[in-house]
Amino acid sequence: MLEINLEYKPPPDYKPPQVKVNDKVMIPQEEHPDINFVGLLIGPRGNTLKSMEKETGAKIIIRGKGSVKEGKIGRKNGQPLPGEDEPLHAYVTATDPEAVKRAVVKIKEIIRQGVDVPEGQNDLRKNQLRELALLNGTLREGDGLRCTNCGAADHKSWQCQDKLNVTNNVVCTSCGGVGHISKDCTQKRPGMGGFENASQNKMDDEYMSLMAELGEAPPPGTGDKTYKEGRITWGPA
Repeated sequence: MLEINLEYKPPPDYKPPQVKVNDKVMIPQEEHPDINFVGLLIGPRGNTLKSMEKETGAKIIIRGKGSVKEGKIGRKNGQPLPGEDEPLHAYVTATDPEAVKRAVVKIKEIIRQGVDVPEGQNDLRKNQLRELALLNGTLREGDGLRCTNCGAADHKSWQCQDKLNVTNNVVCTSCGGVGHISKDCTQKRPGMGGFENASQNKMDDEYMSLMAELGEAPPPGTGDKTYKEGRITWGPA
């Protein structure tokens, strides 16, 4: 209508029809029966699929033979699921054609990695296994350790080939932290110097209050009170 009449104004409640674009990505499960393509695409608790949908803006559904577990095929009303009798595939839909293209590219890349990259070297698979262990509470502490020199997770500190990071290897003898020496520590333990604790300051305040009630002045030859390292001392004004 706008192309015919440039001055046309649609009604306030008018909503243009949503035209959906769809595409299919075939999953070669029969050619590679030893590869769990469905698991790679869906991920632990469906997180991989959700992440792809969020990044691309498209809706992705795994459909066809082998997409659901045996015994759970079909809807609650007994009707078959859409595409149930078709070969395994990923069904992508969106209102934006570019969103569909982005999703198709990501799906094809995951399938390619599943075929070409050995399972032990597939980064996506390794990350999914680690995420699953984390969700199940079975992740070992050693699985999350990183090199203290460079921060990488693929090797231990003594295996690091990078130049020694001096800052990361400095350990404070006062608080046990890294990256600073004891002299610069702002969280020193009691008795290690630095600021005194709150109880000492409270004692000093109570002493001053008592002296004021007794009408006592500072010791002869001294001026106003000063504070040094959190404790009350007397010195020249």
